[in-house]
Amino acid sequence: MTDRENPPVSTGGGDDGTTTLLGAGRIPKSDVRIVVLGDVDEASSFLGLARTESKGDMAELLVGLQRLLYRVMGDVAMPAEENAVGRKDLEYLDSMLEEWHGRTEIPKEFVVPGETKLGAFLDVARSVVRRAERSLVAAGYAEEHPDASKAINRLSDLLFVVARNADGKTSLSKE
Repeated sequence: MTDRENPPVSTGGGDDGTTTLLGAGRIPKSDVRIVVLGDVDEASSFLGLARTESKGDMAELLVGLQRLLYRVMGDVAMPAEENAVGRKDLEYLDSMLEEWHGRTEIPKEFVVPGETKLGAFLDVARSVVRRAERSLVAAGYAEEHPDASKAINRLSDLLFVVARNADGKTSLSKE
């Protein structure tokens, strides 16, 4: 395998506390954009962990949600570009929330995560998504990327419902 086929993983460029951001040159790793990107990336990683335990339409949903989070990261990383997250993403999240809510019984009492391994993974992903939302808002990107901010908010709701479904809280009727 040539170097061209397998690029280096470490360049050492970040040893000085900076990183390269698409089109922005080198910026400090403490920059609010890097914080938001890290939170969203962590949420995607936890969705990937949950996906290893899921099957069928839930696995398909989770990979789709990971792809959505990559588009959110693109919006934050490239502020001068047209937003990648848009109305279709919000409509998708709304329809998935309606579909999964329709097949899931939502407990009336407070939920303590850990009923099942998959449900716990999804609850961790949900909490990290909520942190990503707080970071996005705190960094002032909610105005710059309104659909990304709305998508992150709706995603946490969807993950709550999907986690309850994973815990076996399925509706008796699927009408």
